[in-house]
Amino acid sequence: MKHSVLFLILLVIGCNTKLDPFPVKHHQTIDGRPYIVGKINRENLLQYEHSSWFLSEYEKFKVPKDWVKKNSSLLNKMTLKLFLGTWCEDSEREVPGMLKLIDYSGFNYDKLQMFAVSEDKHTPENYEKGLNITNVPTLIFYLNGKEINRFVEFPIVSLTKDLEDIIQGKSYQNPYFQIDINE
Repeated sequence: MKHSVLFLILLVIGCNTKLDPFPVKHHQTIDGRPYIVGKINRENLLQYEHSSWFLSEYEKFKVPKDWVKKNSSLLNKMTLKLFLGTWCEDSEREVPGMLKLIDYSGFNYDKLQMFAVSEDKHTPENYEKGLNITNVPTLIFYLNGKEINRFVEFPIVSLTKDLEDIIQGKSYQNPYFQIDINE
């Protein structure tokens, strides 16, 4: 328990080397719910007035005891791309846990790109082009520049188990693995 409290304190101190949020575009869903689009960083999720869900869900998420030990060395060899919707309930549910697992693994955030997408899964800069983003959140795992797998929208077993299977190179198919959209 003492180690996890110390780690959390160090994490918070480390996160206090505050970055500025990336510039983004502001939009509204069809039913008037505000959201952002574009390349984002953690500060966008912490500072955007309509992302209050992020911190509360992050704090609620529990990292399983041995998850970091089993996965951090492999995860830290990878690069990641995360597509999410700040308007999306699935993103609100899954993204805080994803980022907490990544944080606890000591992952270098320079190797993670995050993108907030519109309801039709687009960004003004077309960051999603050619990546077959059909649902969000989508977390794509790359090893040596090649996609090895992806988590899409919701877990098959649980967030921690699904991400572990992907990181460990085990057989894993997201709920939409057969869907291919030609962009």
